[in-house]
Amino acid sequence: MQFNTYTSAGAHIAADLVNAPSADAGAVGKMLAGYQVHEPVPAPVQLPELHDWAARLRPVFSAPTEAGRATLVDELLRSSDCRPALVSHDGLPFHLHYAPVATDLVSRVRALTAAGLAHVISEGGGHRIGCCQRDGCGTVFVDTSRNGRRCFCSVRCANQVNVSRHRARRRGIAA
Repeated sequence: MQFNTYTSAGAHIAADLVNAPSADAGAVGKMLAGYQVHEPVPAPVQLPELHDWAARLRPVFSAPTEAGRATLVDELLRSSDCRPALVSHDGLPFHLHYAPVATDLVSRVRALTAAGLAHVISEGGGHRIGCCQRDGCGTVFVDTSRNGRRCFCSVRCANQVNVSRHRARRRGIAA
């Protein structure tokens, strides 16, 4: 699967929102600005709405099957009122916007994240949306690795699990 910066940005924003359930407006704005979201800093009244949306996104990452993820994302697409349109602005070629720029930030983020997750799944990468398999971690991710077999959010979590398994095997041998 080839990851396109624009189409997968929504999936990455979804993961970042889920991983920062209590982020303040400044942190959320900085994260969204990193993905070039227009007017990225949420107003104080919008922040709880974004946190509620993040709670709705989390089950997509932990669903056990690709079909389950697709069903959840389809529900998100409907509830976000995602309306793709071809737009050209600022000298850019035509590209998709999932909600009008004139709508509020929450509506744009909902549409963008739902569409981004849908793109990853529709391109055959539903297995690339995951939740860290280290007990107690819970960090979600979009696997952009070449082989698409990532099980952990970071090298640190992978190392912790592998060291624990190694030590358990050693204890079993020594016992």
